[in-house]
Amino acid sequence: MKHMTLKTVDGGTLSISKIVLGSSSLHTIWRTLGEEGTFRYIDRFRALGGDTVDTGRTYGGEMDQISFGLCEAILSRYIKSRRCENELHIITKGGFPDLDTRDLSMIRFRMTREAVLGDFYTSYDRLQKGPIDIYMLHRDAPEKPVSYMMDILDEIAKTGLVKVIGVSNWPLSRILEGNAYARSKGQAEIAVSEIMWSYAYTDVAARNDRTLSIMDDALYQQYLSAPIPIISFSSQARGLFSLLYQGAYTWDEVAEKNRWYAFEDNRLRWLKVKEYCDRTGISPAAVILAYLTSNPVECAPIIGCMTENEIADSLSAPDLTLTPEELRWFDAI
Repeated sequence: MKHMTLKTVDGGTLSISKIVLGSSSLHTIWRTLGEEGTFRYIDRFRALGGDTVDTGRTYGGEMDQISFGLCEAILSRYIKSRRCENELHIITKGGFPDLDTRDLSMIRFRMTREAVLGDFYTSYDRLQKGPIDIYMLHRDAPEKPVSYMMDILDEIAKTGLVKVIGVSNWPLSRILEGNAYARSKGQAEIAVSEIMWSYAYTDVAARNDRTLSIMDDALYQQYLSAPIPIISFSSQARGLFSLLYQGAYTWDEVAEKNRWYAFEDNRLRWLKVKEYCDRTGISPAAVILAYLTSNPVECAPIIGCMTENEIADSLSAPDLTLTPEELRWFDAI
């Protein structure tokens, strides 16, 4: 398994697996498999070399905010059961917008010092593993000065209860501005950025969520020149290439089955994936992860698996490294 090295708030480093297990559906898996079945699911990820799980303060709710945090609670019980406080790294996030309980639509930002600190301590208390490995702000609040946001992150860093600070769905320009401010004040800097990125293309209009940061050609060029590593969500495009390869649906059905990715560019990308997999015998899930883990822009993709078999498929070639020539071939659309 490849690893990514992140800067810690105390000037050291933290090494995490370059494939990260997502947990936004962990509560659904738990309701289906039960406690021990869910624990075996996480065991499988770890047995195949993974050591990092991505979660969030809001993960685990259904139609209310009271039950939010169920995924953190499941992970806490797993860590206690397996006694792996120092072996399993947890990424969690706070400061998610308030939601309408009727349909979970975002109704207002809640990026205040009080709200973020409340989320942070709630997550810390719920996880019960000691210092949180990576703590992120889940969204930006563009109406707030970046200095205000960085002061909050620095206050969290100074608690001694977190190792790495990061942000999710922030514009890169905002991250760089924030880090420049932090350096001027001797504060902790943002060490990692979580955004939406996969080999498949999508955009904000398709997602209908303008709070997301989604990789595109212009943003990619910016990240090439910035020393900010990425953790990417939706890295497997909701199984797009795997399901096409398995024959679960055809390209003509993508607009109905997986509408976020119904772009002509993705049809051409699918043909590239199919050709490569036919030639090498490597799984589409593993290939598109390797596209990210081999990229000049350093990236640790999050996998969103529902079963142990899907974990095994995704991690079937965790050390696969695509050459610069192969990456250029994949990008030549």
